[in-house]
Amino acid sequence: MIYVPVMSLDVYHNFGLEYYLMTEHHFNEPVFMLWSTTPTVMLGKYQDAAAELNVEAVKRNHVKVARRYSGGGTIYTDQGGCQFTLIYPDDRTEIDFSSGLELIQKALNQIGIKATTDSRNDLVVGGRKVSGSAQYVTSGYKLHHGSLLFESNLDLMNQLLNVDPVKLAAKRIASVHQRTVNLNEQEPSWTAADFRENLRQAVYDLTSFQEYHLTADEQARVAEIGQQRFADPKFIYGRQGQGAFQVKRYFQGGGLVKIAYSIYHDQLADVHLTGDFFSNLDAVKFEHALDGTDYDRRRVSNVIRDQLAEDPILGVDADQLVNMLFDHV
Repeated sequence: MIYVPVMSLDVYHNFGLEYYLMTEHHFNEPVFMLWSTTPTVMLGKYQDAAAELNVEAVKRNHVKVARRYSGGGTIYTDQGGCQFTLIYPDDRTEIDFSSGLELIQKALNQIGIKATTDSRNDLVVGGRKVSGSAQYVTSGYKLHHGSLLFESNLDLMNQLLNVDPVKLAAKRIASVHQRTVNLNEQEPSWTAADFRENLRQAVYDLTSFQEYHLTADEQARVAEIGQQRFADPKFIYGRQGQGAFQVKRYFQGGGLVKIAYSIYHDQLADVHLTGDFFSNLDAVKFEHALDGTDYDRRRVSNVIRDQLAEDPILGVDADQLVNMLFDHV
């Protein structure tokens, strides 16, 4: 395993570093990174920023907004926690959190924090969430990244994030705060820096990783990617739709799926797919494939099956999406 030290607290730079290591500097063995950010909210690939964020609270508290290339939900990060990234050679395209979560779970256990896996992508301590994960793939490589709460500002997190009532009801909780906990409850004598160093050392003990330091030219390229790809407001805020109909459902093991659409002359139009689900699906391609399709269950089903054949949605099948478009009318 290779360990790449990350000093930057800028989320755009750090997402740029992930992308660079996924697409331009390939290692033949897994790469591991630990990093932190200034106060930031990170949107999932398929989410609508206007629906997920309390925009006024974000502005008032000078919080950065970023969007991941991975699916899943919106998270809050700050210097009181840390992010972990695992990049490894893998030709499989399906979403699978087991290997990445296993390493982090073992490392946490080694430093005295008894974490277990829960549902599709979380680590929990005492039944409360301390870590969420997400993934995306490129040709021959898979990236698994996640967050770890240590002494993060959970009150601010609660102000910044709008969580859909459908999702809260499915999880039988009243707020995000109710389900999350900081790890400093387990180790109150540690600082956030202590936690990161102890975790780094535990991963070293488990893997005997070797450090790799980027050259100045590589650092410049990473900064360029960060600004061009991840700091672009169109990329961050672009997932918005205004269909005449809006349907949403929470699927256990799949997440929240929202579909906005209109019907003109008995055909689908203005289709817009959002949510906190996991997939490698190209949402724009999916939407364009449905636009102009006759509003007929069989024809819509055929289009959706074709789109999901190559890039399925984890925990959600074609029939469930078809039902969303027809059963509420």
